[in-house]
Amino acid sequence: MAIVPAVVTEDARVYFPQMQAGLVPYKLINYFKVGEGGWIDPGGGAVARTPVDNLRRLDNSLQDIDAIVDTTRAALDQRYPADSQNYYGKTLTISDFSFISPNKLEIRCNLDSAEWLDDGYGNSPEIWEIGVFCDHPVVGGQRLMIAYGTFPMQTKVANPILNIVRLVY
Repeated sequence: MAIVPAVVTEDARVYFPQMQAGLVPYKLINYFKVGEGGWIDPGGGAVARTPVDNLRRLDNSLQDIDAIVDTTRAALDQRYPADSQNYYGKTLTISDFSFISPNKLEIRCNLDSAEWLDDGYGNSPEIWEIGVFCDHPVVGGQRLMIAYGTFPMQTKVANPILNIVRLVY
């Protein structure tokens, strides 16, 4: 189990006040994605990048995890090799949330033993990043990334992995 401190995204800071005021429909956090992006190799091997609040796809300007954003960058500018751009998403339920204090929320993001055992290239996924999402209030069918975090690599084999995303408001 890892506690993942996450940054609240730029888009969440734009939409949450509008949701609170009833200017756009209120949407609940209901989904998470883990991905093989979110790392950098400064010369001594891969380490988790510092999470940022402004990851943005170049094809539609929506925020997403780095493994997905990377596929929208020009080939020359991509951070990760093709076999390190995979991701997995899963729906959250109300039991995944814990109210810790007036400014702290924790979200249990659990991958079961049988989930995401292959990265699409016959390898065990190497997970470095996580994002939590709500249904996007503007673009139909898209999700709004609420928070993003990175952590030391977790290799997904036939074992459960639990990451607890901690949001501090």
